[in-house]
Amino acid sequence: MNNFLDLVNKNSYEIDAFLDAHLPNGDGLSSKLFQAMRYSSINGGKKIRAFLVLESAKFISSINNKKISDSEYLELLAIASAIEAVHSYSLIHDDLPAMDNSPIRRGKASSHIKFDEHTAILAGDALQSWAFQIIADRSYIKDAEKRSDISLLLAKAIGFLGMAGGQQADMESSGIRSLNLKEVELIQNQKTGALISCCSHVAAIITGASEDQKNALINYANNLGLAFQIADDLLDVNGIESVIGKPIKQDNQNKTLNFVTILGKEGAKKKAIEVSKKAIDSIINFKYGTENLVSLAKYTVDRSY
Repeated sequence: MNNFLDLVNKNSYEIDAFLDAHLPNGDGLSSKLFQAMRYSSINGGKKIRAFLVLESAKFISSINNKKISDSEYLELLAIASAIEAVHSYSLIHDDLPAMDNSPIRRGKASSHIKFDEHTAILAGDALQSWAFQIIADRSYIKDAEKRSDISLLLAKAIGFLGMAGGQQADMESSGIRSLNLKEVELIQNQKTGALISCCSHVAAIITGASEDQKNALINYANNLGLAFQIADDLLDVNGIESVIGKPIKQDNQNKTLNFVTILGKEGAKKKAIEVSKKAIDSIINFKYGTENLVSLAKYTVDRSY
């Protein structure tokens, strides 16, 4: 597991380097906005979504006995960084008083605390648009059809069919009505799972995966996303605030229904292990390139932050 975490950290440094080199910086009337964008996206988090993009591509290349070219790797690095920017935007908005009202994120003050609410909102907006700017830039992704396909996938993953729609449903249901397990799964598949699934799907596009390879990878990512969310729900109950870097027991305070409130802690843990195994089973029959994806699925349910 230590080797796996070393690889995750190496990936995180690489994504941070791309973000540092390409996010806006400088003086002037918008400098506070630039600072807020960089504050919330660089030197923070595990960059698991970026890791999934890169490892999904390595998986496809391994089973096809191909090496990822330098130009393909630049494409993947740009896409992975763009997706991490989108994830950072979602966390900035998630922490706002109108949403989770969380003062801490990744062990430091949330963006609206460090700066102010209007800057945090605009920084989130700007990170989202920056992500699409990177994907649309032909200096990173050469093929016009791939640029179009990846832009469409990401837009669906974070829009009303994905993250935004799931967040709205989550907010609307909090403290208002009961949800059953199927409804909670649907909400979390949109809120968390859609972007995670997008990570593997875009890697399949860049590497030219076959239909069977793509479907196996997306099935893996769908189950990984669900396992990830259940693990987050458990950390909100069992986690140590100083370790996970954000307040705990927020779901209880906000009366949010999740896997723990419906299944209990033991039931939720069992469910997380079950869907993590489903993720692994989706790819395990391929001969090559599965090691890091298997480790990621296991890490997802065993992590302490």
